[in-house]
Amino acid sequence: MDNILFQFNIFAQCRKYQVPLGQCPQFLFLVMGIIIIVASVSFYAIGERYVSDPRIVALVILVVSITLLVIAFTITRSFEDLAEANRMKAEFVNIVSHQLRAPLTNLRWATQFLSSGEFSTVAKTLATGKESEYFEIIKDNSHRMEQLIDDLLTITRLKEGRADTKKTKFSLAGVVRGVIDEARPFMKASNISIELKEEKNTPLVFSSYPLTKIVVENFVNNAINYSKRGGKVAIEIRPLPKRVEFRITDNGIGIPAGDQKYIFEKFFRAKNADKASIYGTGLGLFIAKLVIDEMKGKIWFKSRENQGTTFYFTLPTS
Repeated sequence: MDNILFQFNIFAQCRKYQVPLGQCPQFLFLVMGIIIIVASVSFYAIGERYVSDPRIVALVILVVSITLLVIAFTITRSFEDLAEANRMKAEFVNIVSHQLRAPLTNLRWATQFLSSGEFSTVAKTLATGKESEYFEIIKDNSHRMEQLIDDLLTITRLKEGRADTKKTKFSLAGVVRGVIDEARPFMKASNISIELKEEKNTPLVFSSYPLTKIVVENFVNNAINYSKRGGKVAIEIRPLPKRVEFRITDNGIGIPAGDQKYIFEKFFRAKNADKASIYGTGLGLFIAKLVIDEMKGKIWFKSRENQGTTFYFTLPTS
């Protein structure tokens, strides 16, 4: 209901696209509608006066109305595409600049210190291995920028149809085990444990292996990232009719009820994640939904703030 009301709220639509009223697609469509009505009434009045056959008048009005409607739809659709592109460009610049500013600042600070005379003095006088901390800062922040770039490239390839969507049969549990092994250093640093359960006789899934791995990586990394220190993450894989279900549960900060409807939107970050200073690009769940939809699966979640979240997805077996 709220979505329907939003579609009819011209001013809200203008704010969404960040354009003035005169360039807002919904406002232009309204104006074109008024023009069509005025044109139809005018043709009717002229036809009544100069054309004796009312059927001809009706036919002319019908043709003119349809023509104007098609033109109006084409114009407003073009404006909507341009407005959406403008909004996404502004959003992209804002998010990327925000996500890159912090790691670049940290990199600059660490490299300046490492190249300074002060570091040379410290390195010679102290045997504490302090320099390793600065190299760790460089590594972590380089990884953050690399992750952002990888996410953006994945989205672009999926949108443009250039992603590796070739489907093969493979074990979903096998993918999960590989991802968990790769995440063990991260798990150890956060003191997080992950338990994987796979029901017997779970069939192979029919999906893109590299894209499915990206989805699992996003869910596992999120579960670790958003869980409380010393927390536990549970992963379950079970067979369904013609599908396999993946379920991952954490006992982390959860998702506020007011944010849940936006959770799969591009660049979206829940308010409590920002407050908790948990790093993220806001692209992982958007990518997960893109991939699962592309693979003809389903994705959903259940969450309660301060109690944890469970994400689910299914993939077909054939």
